[in-house]
Parts: sequence; C-alpha cells; structure tokens
Amino acid sequence: MKHPYLIDLNDRENWLYPIELFGPDGHKGEDQRTINMPEGPHKELCVTDSVMYPGKSSKPSELHCHEHRIGYEDFFVDSGGLDLYINGKKTYVAPGNIIHLQPYEAHGMNFRAPTKYRGFFHDLGNSDNSPVIAILRAKKPNAMQDPNFTKYMMGPGDIYMREAPEWVEVPPEQCPNVRNISRPMAEFKLDGATMKMITARWENGGVNELWGVEMEPGFYAEWVEYPLETEMYYVTAGEVEFTVYDETFVAYPECVVKIPKFASHSIVAKSNAVMYDIAGKTRWYAFLQDRSSILYYEPERAKKPETMAALKEKFGCMIKKIGRK
Repeated sequence: MKHPYLIDLNDRENWLYPIELFGPDGHKGEDQRTINMPEGPHKELCVTDSVMYPGKSSKPSELHCHEHRIGYEDFFVDSGGLDLYINGKKTYVAPGNIIHLQPYEAHGMNFRAPTKYRGFFHDLGNSDNSPVIAILRAKKPNAMQDPNFTKYMMGPGDIYMREAPEWVEVPPEQCPNVRNISRPMAEFKLDGATMKMITARWENGGVNELWGVEMEPGFYAEWVEYPLETEMYYVTAGEVEFTVYDETFVAYPECVVKIPKFASHSIVAKSNAVMYDIAGKTRWYAFLQDRSSILYYEPERAKKPETMAALKEKFGCMIKKIGRK
C-alpha cells in the first residue's frame, strides 16, 4: 500500500506513468516515470524520476540541443554523470550536483553512464500528457518509437531544436547552471542546521526558491497548526523523521515527502542529514536576511516575540518552533 506522504523514488509502486523514450534512430535514451503531476496555475510540484542512457554518439551535432521557451527545471544528478552543453560552455556534471535551467537556455547533454536524473519543474507542461500517453502505449505499443508521434509528446510550443553548440570547456564552478550545496548563493546558520540557497526566487519567475538544509542530529522544526501551502521535500543524505498529523515515519536518501496543505507536521533529524525544500513557497531569503539584519542592528528588538512573528507573517514562514530537540 502506498504511503500517504513518503515517496521512495526507487519503489515501483510510486511510478505513476513509466515510459521508455527513444531517439529518432531507435536508441533508448531514457526510462522516465512521473512521480507527481503538476499542480495549480504554475504547474508546480511536478516530479519525474529518470534513468538517462548514453547515446550512440557524443558528437555535439548529435546531442539533441534544444531550448524551452516556458518553464523552469531543476535536475538532481544522483548517479552516473554527464557532459552539459549550455550557453557556450561545456562542463562535466558529477553526482551530487543540481542542474538549473530557465527558459531560452539552449542545452544538450551527453550522459557518460546510466544516470539517475531526478527532475523538479514548474511552469512546464512536460507531464501534462502522461495519462493519455499511458492509454496510447496500451493501444499502440510502438508509438513511443515513432518520430511522427514523439515530436508531439512535449506538447505544442514547448521545445525548439537548436544547432550544434559551439563551446568552451570549463569546470562546473564556472557554469552558473550547475549548482551545489557546497557553494550556495547564500547561507544562514541556525541552531543545529545551516540553510543554503541553491536557486533564487528571481531565477524562478518569482514562483519559488530552492533551498537545501544541512541538519545535525536532533535538529527540530514544528509548523503552525494549519500551514497554508502544500509542501514537498527531497532527502539526499541521512535520515529525517517526519510527523504528519498522527503518523510518524522516517525519510531517507532518494525519498520525496509531500505534505498536504493544512496538515500539522514536524521534523527531527535522526542523523546528519541533507534535505531540500522543493516547493519553496516561503520567502526564505527575504525572511532570513531581514532576521539577520534585526539581530545585528537591533538586538533588543529581536528579543521581542512580536518582532519575529511579524517577520514570519510578512514572508510566509509557517514554522512555529525551530532548533534542537
């Protein structure tokens, strides 16, 4: 029976629409499974779990270089590795890195080995057709290898092919699209945890922001009684104990946790752990930045409970308690 909140990406029971994707030459390039369908006007919380395969050729002219003119993509590279061609640069992306793509960024990939490639999207229609494609596959099993069909899979107006890229090879640190929790855009230390900004709100069309939190054992956070947003987290290291309503469970690496709106919940780090806030609705950067400013410039004001309460309300922070348990 599927867990109501915990999604183990390696458990087939959680694969909503598993499909195989083939190139024009018939070579299988990807095993893809939809994990969570897009939600709301910005198609948020869309999740796919893929295994990408090396192509028959690594020539830049055969990399399927393309751009999207809508949508934002974050890919967690969890195994294998790939060469990323983007914005005139080529770099190797090893496991543990995150690729952030915005509209109009032409990109191509050469996967050096089978690669676990976990995608989180918003404002992109890449999973909209999953239910009808499942029906098509049942009725016409060969359709997925028919180029007359595959060109329509992503939906109209979403993908535009580009010419083979001209590039300069650089280390990943010099490619802005490759993000890593070891080199965040900003970081803030809390009691028992460090929050690190991976992508900013201005890089996501104002919809959300991506944060990673490195937690020490015993780090604890409790949300308000009726949180106003659906939340989603991705655990990449260690173990995190969640309590949602009256159910307690442990999330471990390669697990997504989806918590419904209004659900009271809390977390405790059971070990050193790393977790990402995928939904990213809280304006964490603004909240933590202003909190730091008040602590630095007006420490007496910071001691007043109403000061932080007003700051939380202003920036949509639904956490009631935070620190060590």
